[in-house]
Amino acid sequence: MPDQILIISGASRGLGAATARIAAELGAGVALNARSEADLEAVAADIRAAGGDALAVAGDLSQPEVCQRLVEQTIDHFGALDGLVNNAGIIEPVAPVADWMPEAWERNLAINVLGPVMLTQAALPHLRPRAGRVVNVSSGAAVRPIPGWSAYCAAKAALNMFNRSLAVEEEAITAIAFRPGVIDTDMQAVIRQLGATGMPPDEHARFMRFHQDGDLRPPEVVGRTLAVLALFAPHEWSGEFLALQENRVEALVARHGGVT
Repeated sequence: MPDQILIISGASRGLGAATARIAAELGAGVALNARSEADLEAVAADIRAAGGDALAVAGDLSQPEVCQRLVEQTIDHFGALDGLVNNAGIIEPVAPVADWMPEAWERNLAINVLGPVMLTQAALPHLRPRAGRVVNVSSGAAVRPIPGWSAYCAAKAALNMFNRSLAVEEEAITAIAFRPGVIDTDMQAVIRQLGATGMPPDEHARFMRFHQDGDLRPPEVVGRTLAVLALFAPHEWSGEFLALQENRVEALVARHGGVT
């Protein structure tokens, strides 16, 4: 029987997949969600091959019935739930506010804000009795506006406030917003592609340099921190917006992250 059970969204690739593999390595059972069923099943198969226990539940978390089904299948499979990692997210549209695109904004907010809210709501009855954790993957864009990212910045700022509200409303659980920094994922590739027309040249060039200069962190490095927060973050951190390289976060990873 796994030590703890986590649901991880956006787990078919990048940060979510790395977090799932590392959480399983640390002894957790993992229920994985993403829209791409084939990619999700491949990650789950890798975890099982390494001796872990993984459940794959494909679906779009902007739909409330998918959120409910994910939680129900997790309970059916594992019998409990200890933590939730709200990692699924999109950056599009990359465009100025003046080029308002209602459908793209609605999609962004549905995935980046409403999805985490609905999934958390579905998970709460199971998290409360186990003093569980919710980790909302946020961004520095929640507190620093980046031209061309208005939808994403607004969504992550909303996610941070949701996290703070969750912490004061649900005293039995630990709610954390996590700032992972720049990571070598598909989202960065989208920024490099769409930013050429949707961002000011100097801002787009900055993100191009991250890639060219090798400054993007590997998903596995950030995933270990995210997994440790989901499994071991202390309750007194509830409501906070934590950064990857904070001393206390690094100390927690050193203590529980399985790296010597």
